[in-house]
This record gives sequence, structure tokens and C-alpha cells, in this order.
Amino acid sequence: MNPYVNGGWNPSQWYRPQYDPRVYVPPYYGPTYGWPSFQGGRAYSQPKYPNLNPGLAADTTQVRYDVRKAPYDGILLSTAAQLGPTLALSPPSSSIRIISHSFPWTLDIPAPVTCAAVFDGLYKMLQKHLVDSEWGIVCLVDKGRRETIEKAAKARAEKDNDKRLKRIDWLGETTAFKGLEKDEEFAKKRLLPGDTACPETWVVKFGKP
Repeated sequence: MNPYVNGGWNPSQWYRPQYDPRVYVPPYYGPTYGWPSFQGGRAYSQPKYPNLNPGLAADTTQVRYDVRKAPYDGILLSTAAQLGPTLALSPPSSSIRIISHSFPWTLDIPAPVTCAAVFDGLYKMLQKHLVDSEWGIVCLVDKGRRETIEKAAKARAEKDNDKRLKRIDWLGETTAFKGLEKDEEFAKKRLLPGDTACPETWVVKFGKP
């Protein structure tokens, strides 16, 4: 089934919204399949990942998003409205895989891979509760991580009244989205033996809000 029929998003183009002077648009957004190297007389360096939407790339993103919150609560409304429907990759990919040095899970997002799908996928994955085997590994091999999780869970539970441990607690205080980057060596090590590698495997970075 073609997900783009019946008026769906066309994966051959980046979304270019109507100009609104009240909405800030980062200077690197430009024509289809690329962005201008300069704008308004100011020069901009070549992006490190030209095939990745600059709103997601670690070297160019200006998105401020704390993944403890749902995207519609954590991302500025004007930013979400313009960035959300845009495709994450150019040319489009049938899927994207997200891994991290900061957590042990893998997130696979099928087409159409939009920026909104990336943010929503991260949020929903991190809202899942930790299972017994995950907590057992933490207790056995990573005492520091256990303390980080318990501290974060206590602070979170005061707000959402959920005392069960969640994946988001794993991040501790580093819950700010800092973009996606490539790390081929880590991706090879991280791939579960017997699984099929995803060409578009990206590593998500986090920092303190």
C-alpha cells in the first residue's frame, strides 16, 4: 500500500510552509533537497549530514525539546507546526532506526518518516515502564545507573503519580534532545547478532535541559 496516496505527504519534496512573519524559521531551511549555503548576506557552514533534516541533525538543530514531555507540550507550537510534517531524510527512506549511547533500546520508525514521527517515537518509547530483566541488569552491572534512575523516578513520580520505573528515568537529568548523528562503529557493535542492519541508523544525543 502506498502511504502517500489520497493527498498524503509526497516523499519527493520537503514541506515548505506559507510564510508567516510571526513564526521563526531557522536560516538553513531552503529549497527541495537542500538548503542554501547563505542567506541574508550571512554565510553558513556546510551541514555535516546533508541528507538529514537540519531540524534533527546534531550539528544544526535549533529545536529545544525535553523528552520528558509529549512533543505537543514540549516543542514550541510554531516550531512544531512547521517542522513536524517535514520529512526526516532526503531522499526519503522506508524506515529509520534510532539508537543511543544514553539508553539501551532501539527505535524503528517506518515510512513516512517525518520529524514529528521521530519526536513522537522517542517520547512514546521512553514512556514505557522498565521490565524486570532491564532492572536486573542495572542492579548487577551498573550501580551508578541505578542511583540515577531512582533519583529521576522519584522526582518524576511527584508530578505524574506513577511510582513504577520508566525508561525516561534512565536518562536522569539529561533529557534534552540534542539531535541525531552518525556513528557507524557504534551502530555495528549495537546491532543484535542475527538482526538486519538498517542503512539509516542514527544515534540520538541528549543533554541537560
